[in-house]
Amino acid sequence: MKKIIIVFVAVFSLCASVNAQKIGYIRVDDVVGMMPEVQKVNMDTIGQKFITDSILPRYNYIQTEYQRKLSDLNDTTKPAAIRAEILKSLQEDKAELDNAQTVIQQAQQYKQNEFLQPFYQKAQKAIDAIAKEKGYAYVLSKDVFVVAPEGDDLTLAVLAKLNIKLPNQAAAAPATKPAVKN
Repeated sequence: MKKIIIVFVAVFSLCASVNAQKIGYIRVDDVVGMMPEVQKVNMDTIGQKFITDSILPRYNYIQTEYQRKLSDLNDTTKPAAIRAEILKSLQEDKAELDNAQTVIQQAQQYKQNEFLQPFYQKAQKAIDAIAKEKGYAYVLSKDVFVVAPEGDDLTLAVLAKLNIKLPNQAAAAPATKPAVKN
């Protein structure tokens, strides 16, 4: 009987300690998006120089070669075996040209992630500091929860730690006193 009571107390203590751990949540993307350094940048233009300098020349070359090979394919004086090889090469070029938009989007996404990485690291440091200060054992993305208490949302505390003002806070600057009419 004593063993059962001891096991029961141990399990109850373990459950109580697990339940006592605080879980917070945050939208990290929102925090990073509110950073002034990020807001100043047009994300659509990130990676454009890389795309223009590295990717587009290849696709322009393939486009030119495709047109040349198409002309060669229509040349009926060439033997059938040569035209078959040209057709095969045309199909490969066409597949690469069709895939160009996907490659460009992937390159742009990579460059955007590369640009944003230091800002996510900065946000993570602030999240870690706030979680430690407030005693949170876990901080998860808000998207994980269907329902969560607003008191466990660490977004405002992290923004304050990063000295980021919310748009409505910046607009709520102290108003000047109206002029007194005599």
